[in-house]
Amino acid sequence: MKYVYKYTPEIILLVYIFIFLGFKTPEKNWDRVINSDGKGYYAYLPAIFIYHDLQFKFVEQYESQYYPANRSVFKEFRNDAGTKKVNKYFPGMAILWLPFFLFGHLMAWLEIYPRDGYSLPYQYSIAMSALLFLWLGARWLQKLLKQFGSNDRIAAFITVVIALGTNLIFFTVVEPSMTHVYSFALITGFVLTTYKLFHDYKPKWFVKSLLLYTLIILIRPTNALILLLVPFIAGSSETLKQTFQIVISEKKTLIRGFIQALILLAVPVVLWYLQTGKFLVYTYGDEKLNFFHPNMLNILFSFNRGWFLYTPAALVSIFGFAWLYRHDKYRFYWLAGFLLTFIYVVSCWWVWYYASKCGQRIFIDIYVVVALLLLFLFNYLQTTAKKRLFSALLILLVSLNLVQFYQHAKWIFPPFNITGAIYQGSFFSLTQKAKAYIPSESIVSVSTLSNDMETDKGTEWMNPGTRNDTIFHLGNWSSKADKKIPYSVGLETALSKQYHTGNRLILIKAWVLAPKEPTEATLVVDYQSNTKSLSYNQFILEKYIPVDVWTPIEVAWYVPREMPADGTVKVYFYNPSPLYKLYIDDLSVEFISLKEEPDYQKIEGILLPEKIQ
Repeated sequence: MKYVYKYTPEIILLVYIFIFLGFKTPEKNWDRVINSDGKGYYAYLPAIFIYHDLQFKFVEQYESQYYPANRSVFKEFRNDAGTKKVNKYFPGMAILWLPFFLFGHLMAWLEIYPRDGYSLPYQYSIAMSALLFLWLGARWLQKLLKQFGSNDRIAAFITVVIALGTNLIFFTVVEPSMTHVYSFALITGFVLTTYKLFHDYKPKWFVKSLLLYTLIILIRPTNALILLLVPFIAGSSETLKQTFQIVISEKKTLIRGFIQALILLAVPVVLWYLQTGKFLVYTYGDEKLNFFHPNMLNILFSFNRGWFLYTPAALVSIFGFAWLYRHDKYRFYWLAGFLLTFIYVVSCWWVWYYASKCGQRIFIDIYVVVALLLLFLFNYLQTTAKKRLFSALLILLVSLNLVQFYQHAKWIFPPFNITGAIYQGSFFSLTQKAKAYIPSESIVSVSTLSNDMETDKGTEWMNPGTRNDTIFHLGNWSSKADKKIPYSVGLETALSKQYHTGNRLILIKAWVLAPKEPTEATLVVDYQSNTKSLSYNQFILEKYIPVDVWTPIEVAWYVPREMPADGTVKVYFYNPSPLYKLYIDDLSVEFISLKEEPDYQKIEGILLPEKIQ
């Protein structure tokens, strides 16, 4: 088993590679590797080496060529700085990615792909960088745990728990262009080299620690807080003082370390000057920390990405403080102080949940702390039976995390704000649901038209000839869409009489049954005027409807504000397949008038209609 323990990081890397191949499809425009915030971090490289444009005017080019036309994954990272534009993100990631970018550039040339910075060789190069830093972080973490007294078996086990029992896996595989796997590796490396600086002094450890610390700041400035870990790593004020005296006395080491740090710190200053003509710029615009409004309880326990709720292994690790308090109060106070300070500061960000797609992503950076606390907890449990029971609990939490990783990767947990109702509805599901969540406080009025298919409901309801009494959900009738008549019973009505505000949406609810995979079936909402289609919208049903099971669906679209006064809407299911039938029952259409407040004009999860041409 000693070889398994020794090569645990390599085994983890292989597992991650297989998971990446199973879950990530960079060939698809909605699943690129360079995505979300990563577009901003990465943009420095093509701007400098390909487009020679630090105003980033090439954004529209790559968005139209490589990403969805509906701009569902569009990311604006350019903020106004006077008459100029500035990339709001720090360039630390671009520094790390430079060799991978150059490798992708070479591969694009060799494989005859466009050398534009965004074709597949570049996408896969960034994915490769995330996997490499995951391996580095795991390797450094395992070494660090052994420095703190762990044996090979426990060090390997805790490394596996961090790799597979936390949301680190999501932000390495699904969103590898986010900063977190890189920050996790660098912070772990910083703690390791700093530990060696204090307990196995060599000048190189100071130089390496300062280099890592500088890169950490250039990636995410708030992570400068890890400096508070230094006394904890030293272990005593005497060790801290003596080591710094040695470092200060070695002028060459000190100068070498600070020169490389200053060179790296000059990178953002030079880039700001080239972009705006100013050496110092606050690039985040209106986004800022509000220290008078922390959200500490929310960031830890909220259904909306609460750290302890979605990463229970982190909650369990907190009990490691019990052993630390008993055996090393100096380290206890410094580690507890760091963790509380970090939680406080990151909870003050204007969007405290960080629009995270899987759990609370901001804490991934400091998972080295979770690993150490797990080690201390193992030390606290002195009997073999207790340690085995604790190991079994961690294995259970790893299993839960892998299930939740699957749920998040398949968007069973929606990518927008999660409420208690959404959490409960998603927790036990392994299939994505078509469900719309509309805040009750946003609603002014609701007008509902429904059809249970039991009778012909009159002229507003189209295609009554598709009613059938062979298969149904409730009652004795449903609507059947097949090759004979591919349109279900549907609604056609004037919009003007249904609403009381200009902020409007339409919510469709129905039960649907597909005896075979509904690969071509859609729900259609067609906004019209004088029988002419102005905004034709389709919702593809395939991934939301399991075969041969009556399934509820809820889908909502906003109503275009540009609709004329005589505007109408048609709602129906469309099944053009000659091979299978589609059954629809208990159809209802809700016309919901919303408040005009900005928060309700673009509710996450509510579909935006196609623009009126």
